[in-house]
Amino acid sequence: MTHPDVPTGGVTPAARVNAGPAQAPAERGHETPGETSGPPRVVTVTVNPAVDLFLEVHRLTPGTLHRVPTPRLDAGGKGINVAKALRAFGVPVAATGFLGGSRGAWIREVLAGIGVIDEFVSIPSETRLNVKVVDSAGQLTELNTPAPPLPEAARQALADRIHQISFPGTWVAFCGNLPAAFPAGWYREQVARARRRGVRTVLDASGEALREGVAAGPDLVKPNRDELEQLAGHPVRSREDALAAARRLHEAGVGTVIASLGGDGLVAVSAAGAVQIRVPRVPVVSAVGAGDTVVAAYLAAQLRGLRFVEAVRFAAAAGTAAVMQSGSGRPKMADIEALMDKLEIQEGIA
Repeated sequence: MTHPDVPTGGVTPAARVNAGPAQAPAERGHETPGETSGPPRVVTVTVNPAVDLFLEVHRLTPGTLHRVPTPRLDAGGKGINVAKALRAFGVPVAATGFLGGSRGAWIREVLAGIGVIDEFVSIPSETRLNVKVVDSAGQLTELNTPAPPLPEAARQALADRIHQISFPGTWVAFCGNLPAAFPAGWYREQVARARRRGVRTVLDASGEALREGVAAGPDLVKPNRDELEQLAGHPVRSREDALAAARRLHEAGVGTVIASLGGDGLVAVSAAGAVQIRVPRVPVVSAVGAGDTVVAAYLAAQLRGLRFVEAVRFAAAAGTAAVMQSGSGRPKMADIEALMDKLEIQEGIA
């Protein structure tokens, strides 16, 4: 199915995506998560999904004509990106949120094609269309449209759906910004409700929704540098600054904090310890969804029982591999395994 407002020939069916990563050779001294099967282990929540139209240009110059050889479509939204990456790692996953109209139906079709279980709440309005313009240097220009109107009962319908499909031991990942119609404390309420039932929670948001949500003590928070600065209340200029801010979040009740710092790598803090990871320079094709891949890779590793440091290591490699690909949620496993041997890791930082 295609939508009349967008060009055809977009998303490659994810049935062609590698169903799960190969195990790394034992002599390398590190672990990678293997494929899992069965009922959903993770539920992703995307309150504000979109069809993403990707346009690649040599150089974006306002006021001039740009010829785009291969426009491409993708199912977008942070939680959807996490779900796609989880399927690439072989993890059973369900996705929920709001979808409507022919664009929403197209997203459902794309996700069904890669085995994501559809738990979306239907709305009468059309799912939005966003435009992502990527130049030859990997610089991204985003044109995002507002969330569609939501019926008055939509918030409660989604909260009820999340409650129905999550169980003790399930991970629920709350991802992305909230529509204007939602109160800033909605994530906080949902995280608290889930945790009371023994459901493990992820929060990857920004602004007031992130600040409010952190107060509920999610099991995992994955801020980028800007979001970490919002939470810390001061600039984060180095990995050491990031580590200190992550420690404070952990001490305030967040289970694990993984702060992604772009080309500077990431830092992570949990009850199991602290780690800084430097990543190698790689050719950047598109950074869209790289942070979402970090979340998915860490969850996949946790579900396979990898140690904290190994799980963070896999997540760092996966997030770095993601920027080497166009689109979102489908890093190449060969790239991930090659990058794992090139990471500089510092553990147990005081």
